[in-house]
Amino acid sequence: MLVQGATVELFHFYGVAIAPVDAGELREEARGHLAPTSTVTFHAPGFSGVLALSANPGVYRAMTELPPMLEGIDDWMREVANQLMGKVKSRLARFQIALHTELPQLRLPVDLERRTRTCKQHFAYAFRTLKGEVFVTLSGDFDEGSLVFSNASPLPLDGKVILF
Repeated sequence: MLVQGATVELFHFYGVAIAPVDAGELREEARGHLAPTSTVTFHAPGFSGVLALSANPGVYRAMTELPPMLEGIDDWMREVANQLMGKVKSRLARFQIALHTELPQLRLPVDLERRTRTCKQHFAYAFRTLKGEVFVTLSGDFDEGSLVFSNASPLPLDGKVILF
């Protein structure tokens, strides 16, 4: 639910109506990642893996508040995955998990599958919009015993000013 809620929140911020669906309800070709797929690798004690996001290009074009995409949508694919990872990271901070993330990359679905083949856990989240499907996966090795909930988040909330 953590990843699902973060995805809905992110796309709503950009003006895209998005709704979770059961992956079994999607067409066969929408039950996996599209090429290319935007990925973010992360690690923390007890948590390591890859967050992957892919969407129909029409979904990215429907996002409001984005500058014109003169060179295609590749940069925005990486940026949206990076923002989604940021939302997941801030939600996990409430469970005392301080994720370290790498820069987002574009990968082919076969490369992603090869990278995540040895992961112990795989979670898939499917969504539908008016412009097409969105598919998010979280693959990795997660120690659920290391989750310790705390009301005090070590990270600032969205919209808070951080003084340097």
